[in-house]
Amino acid sequence: MSQAANADTAARRIPRRWNETLDGVRWLPRLIDKARMSNAGVLGAYLFGHSPFDAALLDRLDISTDEFGSLVASSSDDADVLARLRARGFDEARVRRWSDRLPHTARWFIPYWDADDRYAPLNWFSNAIVRLWHRIESPVMNAFRAFRRKP
Repeated sequence: MSQAANADTAARRIPRRWNETLDGVRWLPRLIDKARMSNAGVLGAYLFGHSPFDAALLDRLDISTDEFGSLVASSSDDADVLARLRARGFDEARVRRWSDRLPHTARWFIPYWDADDRYAPLNWFSNAIVRLWHRIESPVMNAFRAFRRKP
C-alpha cells in the first residue's frame, strides 16, 4: 500500500472487514489497518492487539503488538508486511488453520462487527446491540485491557 493508501486507511478510521484476506489469511488485513490507525493516532474505540482475535493472530504470528505496529509502520504495503513476517518466521500452517476456523469461532461476533463498521445494514436488533455495546464499551474494554496487561 502506498503512503497515500496508508493515509486513506487512517483517515477512513474503519479497518477492513474481518473476512478480507492477505494471501489467504483472514483478519490480517484488518489487523494491519488497525496498526496503521494506531500509528496515526486515530484508532478511536478499536482495539489494536488487545482484542481476543488480534491477540490470537499475533500469538500465531509469534510477534508482539508493539513489534507488529513497528513492522507495519516500516512497511510500504500489505505484501511487504507479509514478507517481513515470513522473514521473521512463523508456523504458516497454524496461522491458516486459525484463519480457516475464524468464521466458526467468531460467529457470534461477526454480526456486531459488520453492523458496527457499517459493512452490513442495521436492522432493529443489530441497532439495539450496537447501541447497548456503545454504552458499556468503555468500562468493558478498560477492564479487558487491564486484564491483558497482567503477567
